[in-house]
Order: sequence, then structure tokens, then C-alpha cells
Amino acid sequence: MSESNTRVPILENIIGVLDDTMDTMNKSEVLRNNLVQQQIEIEQQISVLEGQLQRQKEYLAKIEGGLDVLDELKK
Repeated sequence: MSESNTRVPILENIIGVLDDTMDTMNKSEVLRNNLVQQQIEIEQQISVLEGQLQRQKEYLAKIEGGLDVLDELKK
């Protein structure tokens, strides 16, 4: 009987280790999915900001062109 009593705690310990490993894997998968979702959202925000930046650059070029015209008219 002592042998079977010794084996049972060992099996429980092994199962406990496997359960912790599975729990950790599940948490890792959830964390990875969350990070991937955040990556997608940030990439979309960057794309929007790049479009806004491009429009601002075009507007700045028009302003600079207007200033150049005014400077030429002064001469």
C-alpha cells in the first residue's frame, strides 16, 4: 500500500504541473491575441495619421507657393 500511496502524490504533482503548463499556454495565447489586435489597431491609426500628414504637407506647399508669389509681386 505504501507504494501506491507514494505514486498517487507523484501523479498529482505531474498532473498539477501539466495543468499549470496548460493554463500558462492559454494565458500566453490570450496575451498574444491581444497584442496582435493592438498591433492591427496601431497600424490602422498610423495609416490615418500618415494620410493626415500628407494633406498637411500639401497644404504647407500651397502656403509656401502663395508666399513665393507675394514675394515676387513685391519686386
